[in-house]
Order: sequence, then C-alpha cells, then structure tokens
Amino acid sequence: MNTLAIKLISGFSSLRSAIVFCLTIMAIDLAGYLKALMLERCNGSKSPRRSFMFPLELVHVEKDAVNLPIGSHLISPRKFYVHHGIYLGCGDVAHYSGFSSSLKPGPIEVTDLESFARGKPVWLIRESCEYSSDEIVSRARSRMGESQYRILSNNCEHFCNWCISGRSCSVQVRAFLHCPRYLLSFISALELYFIA
Repeated sequence: MNTLAIKLISGFSSLRSAIVFCLTIMAIDLAGYLKALMLERCNGSKSPRRSFMFPLELVHVEKDAVNLPIGSHLISPRKFYVHHGIYLGCGDVAHYSGFSSSLKPGPIEVTDLESFARGKPVWLIRESCEYSSDEIVSRARSRMGESQYRILSNNCEHFCNWCISGRSCSVQVRAFLHCPRYLLSFISALELYFIA
C-alpha cells in the first residue's frame, strides 16, 4: 500500500472514531431523556426536565392553559421538526405558519392554542429572556402578517428567538445541517414520547 492510502485510511479511522464517540454521547443523553419522560408518564409528575439537546427547562402545557404566562415560548412536535410559537394571552399564539396549510409559505399569524398544537402536545420552554413578557408580545405582534418565511433563515424558531432575545437563530436548522439523522430521530422520539 502506498503512503497516501495509509494516511487516508488512518484519517478515516480517526474520523469514524470521533463520529462514533459523538453519536454515543448523544444516544446516552437521548436515552436518559426518554427514560425521564417514561418515568414522568408512569408517575404522573409534570416537573421540568433538562437535556443535552434542550438544555432549557421544558414544561408540559395543559389543554386549558389558564396559568400560561404571556410571552411564553411554546413548542409542539411535528413529523420532521418542532414547531415554535409565542403565547400572546387569552389562548392566542403567534407563529410563522410556513408550509402548514399549503405549498406556498404562509405569514406570521395568530391562532388559538388548539390550532397551534394540531392535536400534538405543547411544551413551554423556560429560558432567560432579553425582554419583558409585554415586550415579547409587542415584538411578536409587530411582525404580524409578515410573509418572508424561509426554512433555513427565517422560520418559526427564528421568529420566536427574535421575539425573546433579539437574535434570529434556529437550533433545529444548525442541528439538521450538522447531523440530520440525529435531529430527525430526536424529533421522532419527541412525537412518540410526548403524547399528553
């Protein structure tokens, strides 16, 4: 074997080891996260959980949402992604409708909590915010009707993060671009185990 082939083989071996290590760490974390979810379902507790993928606290939102604070960042699992919205109060949620109802992307709109959920569970993300609850709601309302949806650069998560922190970013997009199989597996697990 020539020297170049040996270097390539050893390089692939090192890369493969690094990938296997990272995937193992993620699998262990996901397994622990799912175990906590299963224990929650068995014990009926609604305590917040933390995870490597979601280092923030997640709290299940009950169907009536009576005590849900305005300006809350809500998520709900879908088939291939996690949908994001901002709770405006009185059962209303602001979100980017995107491709939810047609092949043409929809605008930022206000819908009721039940329509936002689309039969899926809803979770509140407890996180530190740059703005007060009223300012978050005001920022969300300021973009109502905007039709500039872009999957990779201006989606529902970008919108919510902008409302909360002033920074338009999407953890899902970054995760999908770096490790799509893991992200899709994680979302499938969310859909499977987050049944309220």
